[in-house]
Amino acid sequence: MRTLKHGTTRLILCTCCILLLSGCWNSRELDQLGITVAIGVDLNEQGEYELSVQLINPSEIATDAPTTRPPVSVYASTGQTLLEAFRKLTSSSPRKIYLSQVRMLIFGERLAEEGIIEALDLFYRDHEMRTEFMMVVAKGVSPRDLLGILTPFEKVPANKILHTIESSEQNWAPTKGVKIDEVLSDLLSEAKDPVMTGIEVFGPVDFGKQRENVELVDSPTKIYVDFLGVFKGDQLIGWLNQNQSKGHNYIAGSVKSTVITFPMKGDCLVSVEVLRTNTSTASKLENGKPVITIDLNMEGNIGEVHCPIDLSDPKTIEKINHLTEEDIKEKMISSIQAAQNKFESDIFGFGGILHREHPKYWKKVKDDWNTHFAELDYEINVTSNIRRKGKMVQPTAKGES
Repeated sequence: MRTLKHGTTRLILCTCCILLLSGCWNSRELDQLGITVAIGVDLNEQGEYELSVQLINPSEIATDAPTTRPPVSVYASTGQTLLEAFRKLTSSSPRKIYLSQVRMLIFGERLAEEGIIEALDLFYRDHEMRTEFMMVVAKGVSPRDLLGILTPFEKVPANKILHTIESSEQNWAPTKGVKIDEVLSDLLSEAKDPVMTGIEVFGPVDFGKQRENVELVDSPTKIYVDFLGVFKGDQLIGWLNQNQSKGHNYIAGSVKSTVITFPMKGDCLVSVEVLRTNTSTASKLENGKPVITIDLNMEGNIGEVHCPIDLSDPKTIEKINHLTEEDIKEKMISSIQAAQNKFESDIFGFGGILHREHPKYWKKVKDDWNTHFAELDYEINVTSNIRRKGKMVQPTAKGES
């Protein structure tokens, strides 16, 4: 009798557990989804959103055998809102647009100059979107055309752009990969303006959309990573050049590695490989006026020498350290001067430092911070430490040391 009761109890518990299981009531099969890896957003002349999406062709990605079909397809639509434009894509796309795998969001220059804050609402609000995708600006080309360019090495063009930005950021340093959380944080802050990397297309756009573009040894049409675009609020107002973009990243503490080249002994060149940098930024008040202090420590190696110099001489290393420090400092000053004089946009977050360290002063200037930023004083201290000289310390160039 007891065994029967225990068996009944187990049966009831198992039945209750089964009833609580949700199962796969909302499952969707892969062959019903259009997996989106990149999204382009711009404005047309009527002020409507121009939406373009890059979808993976799974059968082409899964095989290494040559085929006649491209690895991705691009679909486009327009709408008064982005949600409307996404739903209108169903009239051309054979599958429902699936957004959880998006890796890249590309803004057109027209939209970026008008303001991006409204366009960001859907991408941050939608529960299907992750916030790990990178955000860039298409420079001199529409996002739709950019998404249609086929690229060698990477079958998926969005992956090519993403990996190029990451590689350039880690090894050359004039670019910066930014994600939606960082951009929104800057936009909602009173003390910092965002930056975004620009993307350009070199070569004929129409040819870049053909398979022949990736069948040639030297592709006629290529996607290049440009430098940093400067925003004021949510509006794109201009571009930094290469040295200014590097200067920004030095100040931001995001330079992992790069190369610095400078002349010694006339026109002979020396290249220093930067291995790591460490930047600290603080503020102080002098006679009631704020001063930003930036201290940067750099470690590097001698990478290449075209000069008849003796690296075993401590004075030579001291001179290389000094020239390296001057080069970094010049780039940082150039970046700050461009932000102050040309753009009046605090892309470094100096206002945030004043907010934390001198809240009373910040309360006085926060409503007109960009004007005060343009007149802000700063001090820059750079310390270079050459760790290694390579296998040779004697000169290989012609001439005497």
